[in-house]
Amino acid sequence: MDFTPLILAGGKSTRMGSPKHLLPMPDGRPLYQHQIELLHRALPSAPAIYVSLAQDSQLDPYLESLTPPRTTANPTGPSPPTYHPKPSLPPHLRISLLRDLAPNLSPTSSAGPAAGLLAALHARPAATWLVVPCDHPFLNPAALRRLCHAYQPPVTCFRNPDGFREPLIGVWSAAALRRLRDRVVESAASTGAGAGAGAGVGNGGRGCGPSRIVRELEGREVTLDEAEGEGRC
Repeated sequence: MDFTPLILAGGKSTRMGSPKHLLPMPDGRPLYQHQIELLHRALPSAPAIYVSLAQDSQLDPYLESLTPPRTTANPTGPSPPTYHPKPSLPPHLRISLLRDLAPNLSPTSSAGPAAGLLAALHARPAATWLVVPCDHPFLNPAALRRLCHAYQPPVTCFRNPDGFREPLIGVWSAAALRRLRDRVVESAASTGAGAGAGAGVGNGGRGCGPSRIVRELEGREVTLDEAEGEGRC
């Protein structure tokens, strides 16, 4: 089965005081580039890796060089283009930048991870996505390969040692993302808010966030030990 890699990097990072995706790793690379390498090592045959950002996310020179058009809420619009990566990446690998479909409500608010997932659905409506957040640098490729192998539709995610689901480290089918989109639309309609506000409900299991969708769909939740018992994809 083919999985499309996605990095969620659109958070506001208000508690940290600077954009998380641009934080330097010990080798000097920004965090999002570390995650690109992680996903490439997990899925070396994937032709592209997608990086999801908010409409107002700060860009470094490399991200600026991608210069994609801003995505819109028009479902019939073209998919975001893909780009040749830095020379240090394999020649076949392309990096594609996604933008949230709606802006943040204020300079200090975030549309949340649901917005990044829905931007991915908009870009590739039939894809199955291997999703990681930008702020988990200690994930390893073997764990992500095992997660792929453990995948059962419509959604599978890790469960941490304390028993809490991690919906943003998971494999999301198009069907699961469509359910998320429906819940975001319902939430926005019930509150009279825009799409950005609807997507702003986070992953804590309330409202219309990704955690609720995993629960609604009775998605599979696996621990690292359980995934290890099933081999690799």
